[in-house]
Amino acid sequence: MFKHIGRTDLELHASPMRSGRGVWRGIPKGKRNAILKDCLEHIRKNYPWQCILFGAVIDNKTDDVDEMLFTQITSRFDKFLKRKFLKYNEAVRGFAVFDKSKLENQYQSWSRLYQSLGNMWKEKLNNFAEVPLFLDLRISRSIQLADLIAFSLFRYFEHKDDTYYSIIKDCFDKDKNQQYGLYVLQS
Repeated sequence: MFKHIGRTDLELHASPMRSGRGVWRGIPKGKRNAILKDCLEHIRKNYPWQCILFGAVIDNKTDDVDEMLFTQITSRFDKFLKRKFLKYNEAVRGFAVFDKSKLENQYQSWSRLYQSLGNMWKEKLNNFAEVPLFLDLRISRSIQLADLIAFSLFRYFEHKDDTYYSIIKDCFDKDKNQQYGLYVLQS
């Protein structure tokens, strides 16, 4: 991924990469863009064996955006795990890992509630091994890649720029050509 600049210590944070802020300031725009695209290509090349994406795009004018985002992501991931169980008849459990957030306690509360009582559709999250885990973007390449995915969705759905989204658009969870991994609600 870093063949363009010969450094592997840079934080993969999409907005500073694209704009050339912070540690990305001295790196030419073409190289920054190539690194961003290489990272997304890495995801695409590893789909579906190592990377299957889940995402939600919700207009911020919607009530309870944070809960809707959390519910969409967790329920889609839980249903993916359930399909794996039904297909292979093996118990499958998963972890949800999020970037550190001021909503961390709220997400964990919703997770416990959804596991015991169900979400807004009365669907219980049965296939999670644990409540969501939270990691700082600065120390986790996985969370950094998630940031690049979120940035790709933002650029595409907010600005109609498919430069990045076009690379990963086919990597969201699907089964028999039915896409389940990406939820979009826009006004």
